[in-house]
Amino acid sequence: MQYNNNSNSSWWLGDSLFDNNNVDTLTGLEVKDKTQDLIKLAGYRRAIANFVNIVTGKNVPVYFSGSDSYTDGKAVNISASLKDKDFDAAVGLALHEGSHIKLTDFQVLKDFLRKDDILNDEIELVNNIAKKYFGHLRDDHQYQTDKAFRYIRDHVKPLLNIVEDRRIDNFIFKSAPGYKGYYHALYEKYFNAKIIDKGLMSSEKRDLDWDSYMFRICNITNENRDLDALPGLRKIWKIMDLKNIDNIRNTEDALKIALEIFYEVEENIPAPDLFQKDDNTVGDESNDDNKDSDCQGDNLGCSSPNGSIDGDSDDDGSKAEGEEAKKSSGSGSVGNGPMTPPQSKKLDNAIKKQEEFIQGEIKKTKMNKTDQRKMKALEESGSEIKNVGSTYNNRWGGNRKENTQCIVINKLSKGLIDSGTYSFLRNENYNRWRIDAQTEAIAKGVRLGTMLGKKLKLRSEERNTKFSRLESGKIDKRLIASLGYGAERIFQQVMNDKYVPANVHISIDASGSMSGDKWLSSQTSVVAIAKAASMVDNLDIQLSYRTTSGKEGLPTILIAYDSRVDNFNKIRSLFKYITPSSLTPEGLTFEAIQNHLVSASGDKESYFINFSDGEPYCNPKGFYYGGDEAAAHTKGEIDKMRKKGIKVLSYFISGYKTDNVSDTFRKMYGKASANVDVSSLIPLAKTLNNLFLTK
Repeated sequence: MQYNNNSNSSWWLGDSLFDNNNVDTLTGLEVKDKTQDLIKLAGYRRAIANFVNIVTGKNVPVYFSGSDSYTDGKAVNISASLKDKDFDAAVGLALHEGSHIKLTDFQVLKDFLRKDDILNDEIELVNNIAKKYFGHLRDDHQYQTDKAFRYIRDHVKPLLNIVEDRRIDNFIFKSAPGYKGYYHALYEKYFNAKIIDKGLMSSEKRDLDWDSYMFRICNITNENRDLDALPGLRKIWKIMDLKNIDNIRNTEDALKIALEIFYEVEENIPAPDLFQKDDNTVGDESNDDNKDSDCQGDNLGCSSPNGSIDGDSDDDGSKAEGEEAKKSSGSGSVGNGPMTPPQSKKLDNAIKKQEEFIQGEIKKTKMNKTDQRKMKALEESGSEIKNVGSTYNNRWGGNRKENTQCIVINKLSKGLIDSGTYSFLRNENYNRWRIDAQTEAIAKGVRLGTMLGKKLKLRSEERNTKFSRLESGKIDKRLIASLGYGAERIFQQVMNDKYVPANVHISIDASGSMSGDKWLSSQTSVVAIAKAASMVDNLDIQLSYRTTSGKEGLPTILIAYDSRVDNFNKIRSLFKYITPSSLTPEGLTFEAIQNHLVSASGDKESYFINFSDGEPYCNPKGFYYGGDEAAAHTKGEIDKMRKKGIKVLSYFISGYKTDNVSDTFRKMYGKASANVDVSSLIPLAKTLNNLFLTK
């Protein structure tokens, strides 16, 4: 069975994450605005981190490769060049690394053959290997034993990795079988090459040397294995005992198995004078033996799903039932003959790929510091990409795209502002005069909002009114005496009078045409409303800003403030950095936040208030949005809100008293649309205040 691409994830992650408008992600030949790519990568990281945390039961950090080590037993690193087609395999790799963090004792290999604390049996092993390859031990045999020391570690480590990988993969398969698909994708990408199958069945890799044994052991679960290819392979199969893999309880047990395999291979490998021929044959002399040599978290053993990947095989390793092991003093069976030179080269490349996996040397593309900073800010902001415009009737037809994408920024932060990702968010380096002007507009809104809030506090109050001399209710003790005189209305009732809780979402047009007095007055007004709302308990408010961003001019909406989770001081400190720019995506952004809007119910009112100074228009690459079609699409999104019980009010922000609401504006927003002179925005806040005090 073939496992490829993102088949395990596309159904739940959705198409928006996998839509790739750019040629490549980060590393493509065509350099474009990276914002979309970084948002996607942030989404990838979040998804993968969730997987890892679910499977491991630990809060394991997941990073993109950078300055951090690939694996340190504490974190998982993934490649910054992650593409859609590689997502499932990346999840599999991250799960594998995460399971190492959960299950592998990294100290075991560190403690193995430590020169400062070497065990007697380890001394015997080192001496035996030294004798084998040197023929004898000199009185001053430190050089010989050092060579033997490195030789043993260089060969035991990958064997341990293979056994340990089988152990931890079996754990995941049994404890979280729903994640097998991601492992399949991982194996498919790195190990299930046809050339490996061909190599196993050929006469290649049948020499009595470590290269041949490692190739055969690495692929011992492959259905094309030949356990008679080398002497001792069948015994190694029994040593590994994959059908009883649960018996390997921990990393220490895995090391014991690895050592048994090492002994068996050494029993069958002749003793050439390796150490004396070339001092570099068995490892790098520059390596410090006291350095940690970890069983790294991204060391995936070469376990192929072509065989029994679940570790529950019941066979004896033979391809045919009842096949007897061949006795051979040489290289065992001969296979299907030699491979051609091109095939041999291809096989060598595939084996190198497997070796890199075993040694923890998977190449992961790094992310530069600037992109790291931007992606961190985007992730903290909850930025996401949503497909929008599918219901938009594009009259231009032709090769125009049927939909586009909208960036939804769920949280405003100083880090996002300082990252310089979006042109409508400018920090202190921006025009100082503009920042000061916006600061004053916000301060003015706070002062006005404080006054309005004192009136709005009425929403938090409950009034109890007693009604007496009623035909039903609770008996009024004062009227009991009148029963004997024909009085029947002796009951009383207490009526509770209170305001229904309300949610208000105010969306502000942040296109370039809103610049100047329009913008400053709009900011004053919405800040005043937000301040007033913050002073009462039963009124929630969200403020969002919509524009377009990036080189492609994608519709973008920023949810800058949400009273349910944000402190009002956020408005004071950050709103001065929001500046109008670019175009007016209107309905496309409304479509993107439909699920963010609070529906009205029997015990809660909901309002959507729109501030805008124009008609919808934007032109993201390959998608024209404007004219009557854009107006109709916007109206459709407003109608969706009304079906949720949300009351919609839309204010046309004009710069002059003579400006009137256009017919198009009324078509979009209906009777609840009105022209507002820029100089009258302050009184507007009072008008809205009255709205909220209507029972």
